[in-house]
Amino acid sequence: MFDRQDGYYVTKGVQEAVPYQLKYFCWQLILQRAKEKDPTMDYLQIIEFDVGTEHELLTIVHRQEKTEVKQIYHLHLFAEYRSLNVKKIWAIDDGQAQTMLLPEEY
Repeated sequence: MFDRQDGYYVTKGVQEAVPYQLKYFCWQLILQRAKEKDPTMDYLQIIEFDVGTEHELLTIVHRQEKTEVKQIYHLHLFAEYRSLNVKKIWAIDDGQAQTMLLPEEY
């Protein structure tokens, strides 16, 4: 899963709602797991965002449901992330392409 070197796509919803640096970071999280050749890696990767202005942190939870795996990251809350309205994105590998989308775009 997610081991192709080409065919990475984002939907219009993700393109418009998620800053470029954050999309790039999310792809890197997914590709790092793929590089580790984890046989339990699922075709559906879930990334959740929580903007915490109190501690100036953006919390990112990267997880999957089948063979439950969860990793948590904390990033400095840069100005472009403060207005992030997206709570969750999915990345799906259908064997032909890898696509990042909002759940409501499925």
